Amino acid sequence: MPNGDQKSPVARRATEQTPNKLLQVVKFGGTSVGSTRAIQQAIRLVQDIPGGIQRVVVVSAMAGVTDRLLGAIEISFGAEEPVQSSIQELREQHERVLNELVTEEEKQGVRQQLDALWDELERLLRGIALIGECSARTRDAILSIGERAFAPLLSAAFRSMGEQSIAVDARDLIRTDDNYGDAYVDFEESTRTIQTYFQGFSSSQITVVTGYIASASDGSTTTLGRSGSDFTATILGSVLRARRVVIWTDVDGVLSADPRDVPEAFPLARLSYTEAAEMAYFGARVLHPRTMRPVQTLGIPLLIKNSLNPKAPGTLISNESQSVELRVKAISTIRDVAVIMLEGNGMLGVPGIAARAFVSLADQKINVLMIAQASSEHSICMVVREVAADAAVKTLRNVFAGELAKRDISGIYAIPRCAIVSAVGDRMRHHPGLAGRMFATLGRSRVNVLSIAQGAAETNISAVVRDDEVRRAVRALHEAFPLGRLRAHICLLGPGRVGAHLLQLLADQKENLLERVKLNVRLVGLANSQKMLWNPDGLAFDTAVSDLAHGSPANLNWLLEQLGASRLERIIVVDATASEEVASYYPDFLELGFGVVTANKLANTLDLPFYQRLQKAAKRRGVAFRYETTVGAAIPVISTIKDLVRSGDRVHKIEGVFSGTLAYVFNSLDAGESFSSIVESAHKEGWTEPDPADDLSGEDVARKLLILAREIGLEVERNDIRVESLLPAGLKAESPQALFKELTAVDQEWKERVDEAKSRGERLRYIARLEGNQLDVSVQAVPDDSPFATASGRGNIIVFTTDRYNDEPLVVQGPGAGLGVTAGGLLMDLIHSAELMP
Repeated sequence: MPNGDQKSPVARRATEQTPNKLLQVVKFGGTSVGSTRAIQQAIRLVQDIPGGIQRVVVVSAMAGVTDRLLGAIEISFGAEEPVQSSIQELREQHERVLNELVTEEEKQGVRQQLDALWDELERLLRGIALIGECSARTRDAILSIGERAFAPLLSAAFRSMGEQSIAVDARDLIRTDDNYGDAYVDFEESTRTIQTYFQGFSSSQITVVTGYIASASDGSTTTLGRSGSDFTATILGSVLRARRVVIWTDVDGVLSADPRDVPEAFPLARLSYTEAAEMAYFGARVLHPRTMRPVQTLGIPLLIKNSLNPKAPGTLISNESQSVELRVKAISTIRDVAVIMLEGNGMLGVPGIAARAFVSLADQKINVLMIAQASSEHSICMVVREVAADAAVKTLRNVFAGELAKRDISGIYAIPRCAIVSAVGDRMRHHPGLAGRMFATLGRSRVNVLSIAQGAAETNISAVVRDDEVRRAVRALHEAFPLGRLRAHICLLGPGRVGAHLLQLLADQKENLLERVKLNVRLVGLANSQKMLWNPDGLAFDTAVSDLAHGSPANLNWLLEQLGASRLERIIVVDATASEEVASYYPDFLELGFGVVTANKLANTLDLPFYQRLQKAAKRRGVAFRYETTVGAAIPVISTIKDLVRSGDRVHKIEGVFSGTLAYVFNSLDAGESFSSIVESAHKEGWTEPDPADDLSGEDVARKLLILAREIGLEVERNDIRVESLLPAGLKAESPQALFKELTAVDQEWKERVDEAKSRGERLRYIARLEGNQLDVSVQAVPDDSPFATASGRGNIIVFTTDRYNDEPLVVQGPGAGLGVTAGGLLMDLIHSAELMP
């Protein structure tokens, strides 16, 4: 067979052997064996593997051990004696586990092995102190002690639990070259050694193998680099043809994004090997690209699980991707990179420029992470690790010194402090437009893209951005694609009774919103007329109102500036005030791209040009402007009339009981209660406006009717509505309590009016009516069988007569007042707004 067609040892084994369904490799990282309790959990997880399956356990050093060994190396430089405290700490850490998990009959043998290792460590550290340097070979020998100490300790713990177990030093199994620190595995020799070693092993025996370490041909100790223990596990899994390899770590699987950037990142149930490799290359912390290589060719599944949360399903990596149609599977990042630019008109049409650049960097062992070239050939962009940026620029300037002198190349320079952000997914190739969506999302989030690249296999799309924009970019992309939960940032103005109730709802419904609605609401701003709070990282729903007392002096202009400068995605201002000043800021909110959710009727009932300005701004900026609660609390009056108008229906008449407060007042009058006591009771229950006079004056109902009139296209103002006030003439009250007292003067008058209506078989109701261009609000006597008479309690009932709903008008009915329903209506508007905003 020609050399080009030769199969690797792993590929040949795939055709020579059938899978060994009776062998499983499991690996435990340092955090999974960081304490006695964690080790006990690891033992249980191994014991839970079904009987008859041979168990091979690969272990890292205990948590903190490798760092202690590195520290011991550092403090040994120049010292006459190695620092004994470092060795003593290691000795005590392992001795604690030995005493707690190993029986007396096992302790002596393990303690002898450990003592020999501590003696070896001391000799190596003495050598460093003596010569004042630590070679890569010596460093590997020292770092190997962590795994070599823990493997026999864990094996003895298994034996103490009644299991058959043996500890195996991976230096006897895996052969590498002598590139200490990141040795290259000789798969041919390692395959032969591993297969020979495991011949005849009992299926009931637990074999504990040191991860991370191997040996060169001369017998010296080598290490396998980053995620070396994972690599050990997949090497053993591939050679032994394991049924699967399980990596036990401290996270619930491979996440859809870095949780430091996206707190809502979630574990992915399934990944293909290709997706996992792409994610690993582009910065996924759980995996290293080479980890998959040994098992990928053979199709051996790799399962990532959390030893601290073993019930979590984890992430299964295999030949098959997730069955759910996720076109983009995850968002990954590589930080601390620099963009190297070659620019010049003299490069146009000149072959070999790119090749010379890449070869020269490769000669200097500078890895190019990403490349892009303008179609005009005017520039070449290469991305390297930031630590290599200066060397890369120097190398390229030397290589292209002639071109620089002739100005064929005008400049070679680095753009530091950058990052690569990548969207990863096998299914991306089958769905056009994803790149456009990705860059449109970054543009909306005001993220500047320095360079882009997409592989021919179309399993990733990458963009280079400034490092200080990475978090915003990743969060925006995570939400733009169907990966997880939307995030909405809200600024609540007016944490009074309704506003405080909304915050309580958000606190109570947080988990429901996350799980069912896939929405994460974060409170970033809070203000009343006196104080304000601002924290772009979030304020606590349950303490924000009390914290407000210690806030800064209220300044809406300053708060607006902070919201605009924050670059937070999906900002929604929630207005729970009755303030005209706050309403006057709506155009600014909308023009800045913020959504507005309001229970404040004033904005839509100020002069008509202002109302039209708001509607146009929301439409032009493509943001949500929702005000359902301004008319019917939580009942769908506004949305109903919008749907009628949008669908082409013509509204001829609107009439009904628009005020839950006044519905309660007149229903209670029917029951014989006094007018003044009813109003006082409604105020106490939170069913009136902050000033009950607003309800009794009819202004509240008039504003609601005006809003509906404008919604159907009537160009009307407040003074076009005739309103009958329920307030007594000459009212002087300046507070609710004074009002209740003055209302006692009209109690008898209201009793007589109610009794007179009853004598005619009628009831009094406060009715708003729009018909043609006539708008009025007044007390009317309606028959006992009228829908307006039969509505009970605080119920609103609004009747629409339209082209389609003519013979049988459309009726919308429900509770029209109350803290709970109004706050609930705001929450519903908030959810809809977040879902509608880009």
